[in-house]
Parts: sequence; C-alpha cells; structure tokens
Amino acid sequence: MKKYWKIIILIVIIGIVAGGWELYSHMRPRRPVDRVILLGIDGVGWNMIEPLMAQGKLPAFKRLMEQGSYGHMTTFRPTESGILWTSVATGKTMLKHGVIDWTYVQKAGLQVPYSDPERKVKTFWEILSERSIKAGVINWWWTYPPAPIQNGYIITDRFRLHTMMRHDIPDTVYPVSLFEKVKNLPLKRRKDVTQEMQKHGIPLLKPDDAAMELKGSLKTLQAYPFYFAQDMTTDRVSDYLWEHEPVPVFATYFRLVDVTSHFAWHYINPQIYAETVELEKAGELPVPARQRIDADFARVVAPVYEFMDRLIDKYMRRVDDHTVLIINSDHGFVYSEGHYAHAEWTTKMPEGVIFAIGPGIKKGYEIPHTELFDITPTILYLIGQPLARDMDGGLLKGAIEDSVLKRFPPQYIDTYETTKRKVGVAGESKSETDQKVLEDLQTLGYIQGPVKQENSQPPVKAPGKEPKKHRGKHRKE
Repeated sequence: MKKYWKIIILIVIIGIVAGGWELYSHMRPRRPVDRVILLGIDGVGWNMIEPLMAQGKLPAFKRLMEQGSYGHMTTFRPTESGILWTSVATGKTMLKHGVIDWTYVQKAGLQVPYSDPERKVKTFWEILSERSIKAGVINWWWTYPPAPIQNGYIITDRFRLHTMMRHDIPDTVYPVSLFEKVKNLPLKRRKDVTQEMQKHGIPLLKPDDAAMELKGSLKTLQAYPFYFAQDMTTDRVSDYLWEHEPVPVFATYFRLVDVTSHFAWHYINPQIYAETVELEKAGELPVPARQRIDADFARVVAPVYEFMDRLIDKYMRRVDDHTVLIINSDHGFVYSEGHYAHAEWTTKMPEGVIFAIGPGIKKGYEIPHTELFDITPTILYLIGQPLARDMDGGLLKGAIEDSVLKRFPPQYIDTYETTKRKVGVAGESKSETDQKVLEDLQTLGYIQGPVKQENSQPPVKAPGKEPKKHRGKHRKE
C-alpha cells in the first residue's frame, strides 16, 4: 500500500512542477519590453545642443544623456529628409527602399512628390502589423496614401496639410474611421497660431532684423507660422492617440527644428559671421572659430530647441518600467561656404543625434557608432521580433545591457519581404495635395519650379554609387 502512495505522491509532485513551469512560461516576459516609442526630430545636431546645455538650457536633453544612452547618428548623402526617414523606417539604403529624391517625373511628364506606393520594401509598422503587433505612426515622410495595415494606424504626412486647407481629406488617415476623431485637432486660424507661438516662446522673426540678406530663405520665413502649426498639429494628434489609441509601438515625427535652421542662420551676429567667412576664405577654419559661430547660431535657434526639449520631457514622463524611448534626428546643420546647411554643398557630413532611455538601456553611455539603418532592427528586437539579414543596419548592442541580450538573444531571419507589401489607394484629393507638397518643397528650396519632361515611373537606381555597405547586423560592440 505504501508503494502506491509513494507513486501517487510522486505523480502529484511532477504535476505541480509541470504546472508551475507552464505557468512560469506564460508569465515570464518573452520580449525585452512591452512598448517602444520612437520620436523623430528632423535637423537636430550636437553642435547646437552642446552650447545650449553649457548655458543650463535643454534639461530634458541633459537627463537623456544621464539616464540613458546617446551618440552621434551617422547619416548619408543625399541628406534629404524623405530619403533618410524612409531608411530609418525600413532599415535599408535608398537603393533598396526606392525613394531616391524629393520628386520624380511620372509617365505624363509631370513632376510629382514621392508617396507610399513608390516605396519598394516594408516599414517596421508594416512588419509588425503582419505579425499581429499594433503600431501607430504619425506624420512620417512619404506615408500617403496610407498602407492598409491590419494592426494599428497611420496618420500620414499629408494630414498636416489640414493646417492650410479648408476642406477635409479623410484619405490621409488609416483606418479612415479614425479621421473623425482627429479631424478637429489641426491648428488653422492665424490668430490661434500666433497665440500658440507666443505661448511656447517661438519668436516670429522679421526680415528687416536679418543680419544677412534672406534671398531664397525669405519664403521659408514668411511661411514659418504654417510650419509651426503643422508641428503643433502633430503634437496634438500624437497626444490624443497616445491616450485614446494605445499601441505597443508608437512613432511620431517633428520637423520644426529643420525648417527653422534653414533661415535662422541669417540672424547670426554679423561680426562673428564676417570673421568666420574670412577665415574660411583664407583656407583655414580652426575648431575654436567653428565653435564660436555654432554657439551664436545656437543662440538664434534656442527657442525651437527649447520647444523640442519640453516635448521630449513629456515623452520621458511616459516611459515606465516596460517602455523604451528612442529619439533620433536624420542630420544636423553645419557651417560651410558662408551658410548653414545639410545638403550636398556642405563639406562636412552633418551628423544627427541618437538617444535611448528605458529598462535595459545603459545609463550615461555614449554609443560609439550608430547609423540611421539601426533604428528599425532595434525596434524589432525590443518588441520581440527577429532582425532581418537583408537590412543594412543592426542592433544597438552597445546601448543595451548585456544581461538583456543574454536573456533575450537576438534572433534572425533572412528577410521580411517574402510577401508583397500592400499599398493604399489615393483619393480624389491626391492632385491637390501633390501640389501642396511641391509648394512646400519649393518654399524650403529643395526643388525648383514644376518640371515637365518625358520619363517613366520612379527610377530604380540613384545617380552615382550606392552608399558604402554597412556592417550593421554583423557589428559587435
């Protein structure tokens, strides 16, 4: 009889152990974090952040450095935002994702801006949607018409045009049912825009106060309130969706620093500017001279950097024990040949910035090397998905604690492109919004007037060589 009791007790013990292991298996986390926030801020550079922090400004940026990891973001040419942010979203070079310029010439010979269907590969939100993980994306470059993702939502880059249009454009949002919830959020009336600018300490600079002739930058200055309204609209929509439509991966994009930097350098101290130009003409621009003019340019753009600093503070307060916040820019602005810019005529590559903060992220750690292509693989890893070997970036291993990497070893697959991506269909407003986008690009000096010539669909190869092959996924820190 005792023998049978021993067997019964042994069976019970085995059952308890097995049940406990099963319960533990279900309860233990299967990915590093539950939520990832990606905050894209166009045009931010260390040469502006550092002198402002030295003056005691930008407390949120400072806390990012103290409580998380940070570094220089390596960019590539051409430093065009639409190209760069598409690489951020796909982890791939422009020759792979297919967006190689601001515009292309369609079959009818008309110059049109790039849009979502021209992109040849999947973004991280499309990948996650296919794997039943919801993602929300707001104001990202070239997302119109929105891809019909099954899990999550897309507020396209053309939704921001509501700040200057009187009628609704529902096809700028997916799913379209979400449009009713956000359609009243755009900041439209000039009076309201002016009040918001004053509230946030954003000065409306006057042409007569410029130290150097504005020339082509005058258009940007005159349109500046509209650009501010667009970023405020993005902020309003982002806040609403963060609260009412929570998703595991949340990404939003702001461009006001970039727009401001295009004309603000005309307000640099004229004596500092003149002395810098003379040194450059003499063939030598020593580091102290460059730092001096950078510090004065930082003085001019300080209000918009402080505006972004407050926005960053808001997102840092949204980080909890299960959330990682990643913040990056696509490029900065550097002085070259008498002006500040980020395009091809700069002799120095205008690096951007990268920050990461949250559970499992090293504190006070300077990341030695980061590329735009690294963002998507890192998001995929943090949310528990494999990295793809055909992506040109890799995991930010240097920024992630070794204990996390040991507990959650990175997994790899060859590609996510085994199925064709689904593209959205533009509505009747496409021609009208195309024209608004072209006007925007002309205002910023990115393109000239409309072009008409015979050609075909978007080119598949960019002029010149593809950017140098990146070692992302094979990199070890």
